[in-house]
Amino acid sequence: MKILITGACGFIGRNLISELESHGHDLVLTDRQRLEDATVFVPGLAERAASPLVTQWPFLLGDIMDHEQMRRHVEGVDAVVHLAASPTGLPEQGVDTFKYNALGTFNLLDACRLQGVSRFIAASSINAYGTFYWRINQEPVVYNELPLTEDFRPVPQDPYSLSKWVNEETCAAFHRAYGVKTAALRFGAVWTDEMYRRTIEAGLSPTAAWSDDLFTWVHVGDIVMAIRQALEAEQLPGYGAYTLNAADTRCPEPTMELLRQWKPDLVGRLSAPLQGRDSLISTAKAKAAFGYEPRYRLDEGIRT
Repeated sequence: MKILITGACGFIGRNLISELESHGHDLVLTDRQRLEDATVFVPGLAERAASPLVTQWPFLLGDIMDHEQMRRHVEGVDAVVHLAASPTGLPEQGVDTFKYNALGTFNLLDACRLQGVSRFIAASSINAYGTFYWRINQEPVVYNELPLTEDFRPVPQDPYSLSKWVNEETCAAFHRAYGVKTAALRFGAVWTDEMYRRTIEAGLSPTAAWSDDLFTWVHVGDIVMAIRQALEAEQLPGYGAYTLNAADTRCPEPTMELLRQWKPDLVGRLSAPLQGRDSLISTAKAKAAFGYEPRYRLDEGIRT
């Protein structure tokens, strides 16, 4: 399969290049950064890190805001993985963030329509739920049911979360209108391999307070595996939004213990009993659609 990756110079893009080339796919890379000037946003760092990208694959300098350029870039590819995005939810940067994320995604999907690209995988975010990061009014989050599933009606507030939810609707619209097979993948809090290894070595710290992010985490290796699975799945639904998360929390305590201690009102809202350190975020929809089963867990970080 010949696949175009936008945002290829980024942290997830680089990991995806390795994943896809190791499974025999042909790649075309695009980014608005030049290879030699590339920087990456790395989870856990306050600023982007300089990191030139060295690659054997064709590279096209490009901006997703340029519709005609994107039309040329997607010509001849079988699928597009859209990773390029502005990752901030700050209201003072809201116009630029929303315009780049929402209009850029529309431009790219429309280019795919015009060039007959049959599959489009978009990087969404758990922020599309509207209950995680960058929330503005800070009112208590209300969950009618846990583990959290894609049936939850999104309630975004900030420009980044709103743009990700809008992008999901754009993907759905292009499938309805033109038959482009689309999938929006809601990434949980993505960890680098270094973050994972350091956490295992240091051990999981006792939980000191409840976290409205439902103690999310997911290894980047599971993210890029899921993207590949969505690309390769023969029976992928025409459109879907799918949450990608680890199977466990980042806490050492059993999940039911966390709920009883910090959020006892949620115990009665469980759709099914939780075992051990089961995550409060369901990935069952992704498993059913393209076989996603996260491989990385934090069990080795538990100290007795």
